[in-house]
Amino acid sequence: MNGRLDHEPAPIYETLTNYVASGIYGFHTPGHKWGRFAAPELTELVGRSGLALDLPSMTATDNTFHPTHCVRDAQTLAADLFGAGSTFYLTAGSSLGISTALLAAVPPGGTVVIPRNVHRSVVAGLVLSGALPRFVKHDVLAECGALGVSASSLKSALEKDPTPSAVLLTRPSYYGLARELEEVAAVCHARNAPVIVDEAHGGHFCFMPGFAPKSALESGADLAVQSCHKTLGSLVGSAQLHVSKNSLVPADEVQHSLNFLQTTSPSLLLLASLDVQRRWLAREGRALFAEAGIAAQKLREEIAAINGMRVFGVEGDARLAGHSIDPLRLVVNVTETGWDGYEVERFLRTEFKVEDEMADQFSVVYILSPNDDEAATRRLVEGLKAVSNSPKFGVGKATLAGNVDSHLLQPPIPPLAMAPRDAALAKQTMVRREDAAGRTCAEMVMFYPPGIPLLMPGEVVTRETLEVCQKLLAAGANPYASDPTFEMICVVK
Repeated sequence: MNGRLDHEPAPIYETLTNYVASGIYGFHTPGHKWGRFAAPELTELVGRSGLALDLPSMTATDNTFHPTHCVRDAQTLAADLFGAGSTFYLTAGSSLGISTALLAAVPPGGTVVIPRNVHRSVVAGLVLSGALPRFVKHDVLAECGALGVSASSLKSALEKDPTPSAVLLTRPSYYGLARELEEVAAVCHARNAPVIVDEAHGGHFCFMPGFAPKSALESGADLAVQSCHKTLGSLVGSAQLHVSKNSLVPADEVQHSLNFLQTTSPSLLLLASLDVQRRWLAREGRALFAEAGIAAQKLREEIAAINGMRVFGVEGDARLAGHSIDPLRLVVNVTETGWDGYEVERFLRTEFKVEDEMADQFSVVYILSPNDDEAATRRLVEGLKAVSNSPKFGVGKATLAGNVDSHLLQPPIPPLAMAPRDAALAKQTMVRREDAAGRTCAEMVMFYPPGIPLLMPGEVVTRETLEVCQKLLAAGANPYASDPTFEMICVVK
């Protein structure tokens, strides 16, 4: 984290408030006319001040396509704070940033090296860019999902023909795991392949030196995408795309690609939230996150002392060598109690009014933040104690020992019959699941958790993949597909 500029200005927020204070009446969009034509519920929801600042992109308020004043200045301050060469504010989440990065870094028909544990926005980026995926192997553990890709695995993937145009990695994982990135970046850069990092859940790393893994930018990434709303406190849907100071992908190419994808009507409320949170983080970010790190460690120790609860960590585990973990990602393995993660999720939600970020067969995952509510934290602890005091003996012991179907952890990658773009845009038809084997998939099929795509557009539907899908269905995982029951699959016609 740099912060060499004066971070007291909040250019977007100040431009909006000054415009409202000027007394101008706008005979332009938005139609709610700053609360005059808004439903009472909308006024109550957003507030009159929020509606007043809900302005469109125009000369007075700048724009995100070719910013010339407040948006430009706010993005410059963000780049300075996070140590980037350039930063682009996004109002459609990290998904917009991922697609933009792929469009900027990979030409149509080019190859991008990716692990299998990617967000669905990566698949959208493949379709939009026309890029071809080359999957790189990574290990998977039952209790924490996908591990980071090693430098040696990446080296092998990069040395195959055709030469890849870029590498895209997910870091940290949903379980907070982050592999050290410097060696990986060096391997990629030696082959002139830029490194794109989906750092959606790691925007706060640069504010936690000594606690958290190094940020992607500090570790050599060329492009890094962060969901600011996830851990940095801005409004939901706000994100940012960083271009490193020595990026192999120039910032003007990123802006060019972004302009094909972003809206001409970005929410200036989202942009202002990025702006004011950046100012607050420049003032107090390190102190707030340091306090949160200390509180998180105490909470981890307290929960680890509860009978049957195991708090996930990397210390002393040879399988996780080279990895570190987000201190604010609390992963509680409950299998020694005989409960599964889904059961604990429902129990704490209904009986203790505590909601988690996600659950799987083994664990529940909680995201901790600065200034978390102490009473709610106490309810979380008491809820886990209640689970501990109500064990379901004879259940879960085998899975704890690692007796898990390896196909469920990392199913075989189906062969690619068509480019993802060609399959996604081809004429399509729905077929019954049992009749889909041998057909070319036209959609993305994934089960949450673990959320790793089992089928992508262009891949052949195999009987082995269908068997994995059926096992996940039986285990209670939720299908994300055109047919939410997963009785039918969308294939190329």
